[in-house]
Amino acid sequence: MSLTKQEVTYTPSGTRREQRQRRGKRSGEALLKRRLFQRPDEGAESHADRERLVGDWGSREPQSLWGPHRLRPAPHRASTMTFAAAYPFITESGLGHEGTYIGTDVFGSGAFSYDPWILYDKGIISGPSIVVIGTVGTGKSMCGKSLVARSITLGRKAAVASDPKGEWVAVAKAVGGKVISVGPGRTARVNPLDAGSRPTSLSDTQWKAVVRQRRRQLLVALVSLMRQGTPLHPVEHTALDMALMETTAENSTPTLPMVLDHLLSPSAETFALVGKDGGAAVSHSLRRTVSGDLEGMFDAPSTVAFDADAPMMVMDTSALIGASEQALSLAAACSATWLEAAVTNPDGGKRLVVYDEGWRMLADPYMLAKMSEQWRLARTYGIANLLIMHKVADLNEIGDSTSGHRQKALGLLTEADTRIIYRQKHDAMRLTKDALGLTEAECEHVENLPKGVGLWKVGNRSFIVANRVTTDELEVFGTDDRMHL
Repeated sequence: MSLTKQEVTYTPSGTRREQRQRRGKRSGEALLKRRLFQRPDEGAESHADRERLVGDWGSREPQSLWGPHRLRPAPHRASTMTFAAAYPFITESGLGHEGTYIGTDVFGSGAFSYDPWILYDKGIISGPSIVVIGTVGTGKSMCGKSLVARSITLGRKAAVASDPKGEWVAVAKAVGGKVISVGPGRTARVNPLDAGSRPTSLSDTQWKAVVRQRRRQLLVALVSLMRQGTPLHPVEHTALDMALMETTAENSTPTLPMVLDHLLSPSAETFALVGKDGGAAVSHSLRRTVSGDLEGMFDAPSTVAFDADAPMMVMDTSALIGASEQALSLAAACSATWLEAAVTNPDGGKRLVVYDEGWRMLADPYMLAKMSEQWRLARTYGIANLLIMHKVADLNEIGDSTSGHRQKALGLLTEADTRIIYRQKHDAMRLTKDALGLTEAECEHVENLPKGVGLWKVGNRSFIVANRVTTDELEVFGTDDRMHL
């Protein structure tokens, strides 16, 4: 007896084609039903036939999930290079155990560790800069804090250039770091014209030239910010240079009010070069840092000092919430220049420099220039830049696709060899894909990532990583406590 039966269906003449099709369909369904529910031993001519039926369909015992459970996918052959590109998460072997523990490799089911300096030494990445992107509530801030705090336990240091929401203050205190809070009503004073500590690799003459150039750049930036980016005229550059030079000659530690005094009351030599009104416009622009929005913050000798030996330093600017955009830009410029003098010393050890709320800093021309410089010289200084922002589409607020400022900001993202992407909305994925070089498979994952899970693009390698935090860390790193009842 054969395993299947041949059936012949008689169709009377004169019936319509639709009727014949329905009858044929019912006949086929009946045959299929008999085959599906036939006992494995019914109609089997041999033991091999019975084994094949039982193997395919399982036992008919109760709750045995009787049915076809063997999958027979079509065979496919590809090279390991093609397979790794098509399925990047399945074929990845991991970065090794060295570095800071971050969490679990979701597809590799192992621990995931990361350290930019170790990976640079191994040749996996060509630069230590890191970009973290994620919408609100996806876990990007938790990721950044986990990386920084745990790296400190391994001997690294950290500095937060500006903490606009005060979220890093608790982290600094938890790891034994120090916080400098500036803003209205705060007692701390920071002199942005401080020289900082001289690297041992520079001679006195070289160091003086570096300090003079830093101070000049800051003064030009402050004046430009007050003038909505309008460039200085040549005579104004001369007036500013002369005022800085004369102030430095009289005081080893100049301040902004001292420079302003020389602009308002120029010396005979300056007067001969720039005339009566050559430095007037510059002096009125600079005056705002002394008696305007920032009065009492950056207009006196420093009452605090950057502790190069502290595991973590945070510049807390949360007191400036609600201030004007120009005031925020001025504060960011002063803080960044002062911090740069401290963190760019190669003798200070390996340090993570954090730029939180990165979209605001990228929109500031002076801050963007400073960040670009630190991106290029990160290996020289021994620092790893960590930029945290919401989405690539935030760059649209800087300018359109033809804007040079926007292209420069986009360059910081594309030049980062470590890109960490948390969940993004569908309408933001196109820009994210183009800017960060994601594949279609990676984009599909990013749109559906749960909270606390991110895509790590480390060099040319990809990982889906779940960030693991302890209960104690959650109390320090959490940013949504006020949302809970």
